[in-house]
Amino acid sequence: MAAGFVLLSPVVASAAEAPTGNPTSMKVEVDDADNVTIEGTCVNSAVQAEAGYRVPGGHRPILHGDLIMQGKTGSVTYKHVPPGKYEAYIYCYEGGPGDHRGPVRTFTVGKSAQSAQPAKPTQTAPQVGVKPQGAPQTGGGPADDESTATPLLVGGAIALVGATGAGALVLRRRAARR
Repeated sequence: MAAGFVLLSPVVASAAEAPTGNPTSMKVEVDDADNVTIEGTCVNSAVQAEAGYRVPGGHRPILHGDLIMQGKTGSVTYKHVPPGKYEAYIYCYEGGPGDHRGPVRTFTVGKSAQSAQPAKPTQTAPQVGVKPQGAPQTGGGPADDESTATPLLVGGAIALVGATGAGALVLRRRAARR
């Protein structure tokens, strides 16, 4: 008699029933053209089901729509989804209480979004083939311009000799007067 009560209890009875609202399977595929297909299988055939995607942890969907059902399995495709990381969800409306949140699958669209880690730095070829050694040779400027240095030196030497010669001549004339 105790076994009969256990078999008739609501816990055992609900375990035998198929859950409503939750799909039995869910799959998300992203193709090279950034199209996202969400596919799921509901417990019963010919039911209304919907699927969509949102940002991770988001409450509102970015896009959602009815699954195109073929028996118990249905799918929906969203075209040209922008690069990023998303969550897909699905829900089968089977007339029962069910879990209205449904299962969630995370997926990524676009190559730039797939690398969550920073890219490793790549080594590039040096800009110059041979690196120079020693102090830089800056050169240039008026101090290094030798075309004006020579005439200035010659002119200075002539002026010095002339001043010395003139000074000696003045001194001789003074000595001769005395």
